[in-house]
Amino acid sequence: MSIDPRLIERRRSVAEDNAKRNVSRLLRFLAVVVAAAAVVWVAYSPWLSVDIVETGGVSASPTHIILADYGVVAGSPMVSIDAGAVERALLEDPWVREAVVEMHWPDRVSVSVVERTPVAWTNTASGWSRRAIDGVALPSAETPEEGVGRVEMTELGKEESESSAEMLGALTFLAALPANLHDGTVVTVIDDELWATVSGYQVRLGRPVEMTEKALSLSALVAKPIPAGSTLVLIAPTNPATKSPGTGTGGDGDD
Repeated sequence: MSIDPRLIERRRSVAEDNAKRNVSRLLRFLAVVVAAAAVVWVAYSPWLSVDIVETGGVSASPTHIILADYGVVAGSPMVSIDAGAVERALLEDPWVREAVVEMHWPDRVSVSVVERTPVAWTNTASGWSRRAIDGVALPSAETPEEGVGRVEMTELGKEESESSAEMLGALTFLAALPANLHDGTVVTVIDDELWATVSGYQVRLGRPVEMTEKALSLSALVAKPIPAGSTLVLIAPTNPATKSPGTGTGGDGDD
């Protein structure tokens, strides 16, 4: 039985069309693969690798170690750096209060941190530690050195010591107090009020409010002659008072 030549020609035409479509698809696939490979090659090439890492504000914190751990070093591909993850890692360190990581394509990364600074030594239920003004405990030795203001609040636990109004008030007070008055200065809580020993005087600070103003008022007050053993009252920093020995600590006293 013979086959119609037109049918044979039709089958040949269909087969050629299918072959052309398959070749076209293969070529498109290969083009996509080549383009993707080219993009990856460029992304990981020296053209888009870190050449400069700029850092600012680094002093006490291990910022450079953290950056190295997260690949923020010369030669690393820029695409491999997760700026958000690096910022979060930096902020986990107690020394770092603020951190900003910026990518400047094609080859520069800038890292800026704001570090905490120790304000005073504090003695809490967790023992001695240096703390910043926001209450965060900083890495330190186990015992305080001389010449630094201290806070004695042994009733405070770890979490309370970072958020207690009394602790934050005491730290704010010591941060504003001139450095020459820190030696021997101790701030504590007595009957729900802040009290301090400064230059040998007992100082009633009252509630943990207006602590900067109280520190400045006290520094001006102790610059004047005050009878030994007097109690200084700074509940109202704009109206400081002194109580001579033997007059008690309950009234307003004399200005």
